[in-house]
Amino acid sequence: MPFHTRVKSQWSQSVGWYVGGAPIEIPMSEAPDFPSALRTVRAALQANRRLARIPLARVLHLLGADFRPTSPDLYSIVSFVDTRAIPGSADWTDQNAYGLLRVSYGDQVCAWITRLHEGLWFASRYPDTDIAHKNLRLYAERLRDVITSTVGRP
Repeated sequence: MPFHTRVKSQWSQSVGWYVGGAPIEIPMSEAPDFPSALRTVRAALQANRRLARIPLARVLHLLGADFRPTSPDLYSIVSFVDTRAIPGSADWTDQNAYGLLRVSYGDQVCAWITRLHEGLWFASRYPDTDIAHKNLRLYAERLRDVITSTVGRP
């Protein structure tokens, strides 16, 4: 699980995405609906945030000598960022601002969801295979369905 680690004010004006990674498991069997699933995930993330301080090299060492990454990306990610509170973000469309994504040739799927003043922006990186194309299309369609079905709920 990637965790945002830019928590001190000294880093507030720096450029970049500061993350640490931690392997966590979040059981969803006790979450009967979407709001309770969100609460379950939030509680697990808060409980495990301290793991992000462990350097990635240490995590890899603890995984043991038999662990062999199969991709330049060590894990898949789904990232959500709400940018509406960022000063000047209301002008980004007029300025033709856009996100830059790194191209890689690994076997991991990464998805970024960004909340803008105009709505949601979805971007992804995935392997160039038929199964990945099919499943990412299905994922994006299901994500859209979940988002539209929860809009307006308290």
